[in-house]
Amino acid sequence: MNANMRKEPVSVKERNSFKKLLIEIPKAEIHLHLEGIASVDTIWNLIQKYGLKIEGVQSKSDLKKKYYIKNLDEFISLYINVIQDSFKEIEDLDELFHDAGKYLNRNNIVYSEIFFAPSRFLLNGFSFKNLIQKLTEGSNILKKQYHTDTRFIIDVSRSFGIDNAMRNCNLTLKYLTDYIVGIGLGGPERHGPAKDYKKVFEKAVKNKLHVVAHAGEDVGPESIWDAIKYLNVERIGHGISAILDNELIQHLADQQIPLEVCPTSNLFTRRYATSYEDHPIKTFYEKGVNVTLNSDDPALFGVDLVDEYLHLLDHGVFSMSQLLKILKNTIYATFLSKKKKDDLWAQAEKIITANGFTVDR
Repeated sequence: MNANMRKEPVSVKERNSFKKLLIEIPKAEIHLHLEGIASVDTIWNLIQKYGLKIEGVQSKSDLKKKYYIKNLDEFISLYINVIQDSFKEIEDLDELFHDAGKYLNRNNIVYSEIFFAPSRFLLNGFSFKNLIQKLTEGSNILKKQYHTDTRFIIDVSRSFGIDNAMRNCNLTLKYLTDYIVGIGLGGPERHGPAKDYKKVFEKAVKNKLHVVAHAGEDVGPESIWDAIKYLNVERIGHGISAILDNELIQHLADQQIPLEVCPTSNLFTRRYATSYEDHPIKTFYEKGVNVTLNSDDPALFGVDLVDEYLHLLDHGVFSMSQLLKILKNTIYATFLSKKKKDDLWAQAEKIITANGFTVDR
């Protein structure tokens, strides 16, 4: 049996070899928030630049402690009220792309679809047009400096209500560029059922935007059903509460609707998993669900994409060949053209084969 097919713990030598392989393979990531890549250094510099007053934050050490969230509500508060509120001028967003470039480069992520949530920026006086221009500039910088292709999904957001979500959708369509591939629904599920945003997503689909939604991260499987039935989403962000509904698991498997799974993020929020071992991703995989692997907010959760793969290996959740299959799933769950998916996977498979590894079938 090939070493990367073993079920027992791998040796240090095998792990190191697999880590080297993971870094070498060109990868895709499809559930990643731009503001969630913002480093403590970046936000602290902005706090100092503008003399911002944030409760409990008198030093960089205090800010770092705020990054250790305990639940989804704490996360959303940190995300909106600290991170997003620290950006006061359009040029400040350059720092986000600086952090993003370093993250994508060290993980050898050559293609990504990154969420960007404009609502708070708009409330703080930014213009949507300028934000989109900055996304375009940032994507071009990432391509030139780090040789990585980046596309964006505009998070219309539950956090600010239905009218705001429709406004975000309309603005996305008005200022649409090749760098925007679709819209997504983020924010607290408990305060914004997917079905409430049906008209927003109907408009997006009618105008040929791709559509995705966070669902089943903090609410039961009914949230996932609603995202599928009312929003016609092409992918589900997180989706881990599906573990409570066997019919839903079968539906996801039959329809091959990708789940954008972010294990470390789920352990921070502690809603449906408290350890890598009890995370439902293994059950989904075994039942034929199209699972992908992502980091969500790497700076906030202290995890890189390569780490996500290694954590699942180290905790005995998956074999190396199974993780390589998930890596393949992630490439094919992107909104790239079929040819570009095939080309990217061909590059990855060549490296995998050359290093003596195999991919689960």
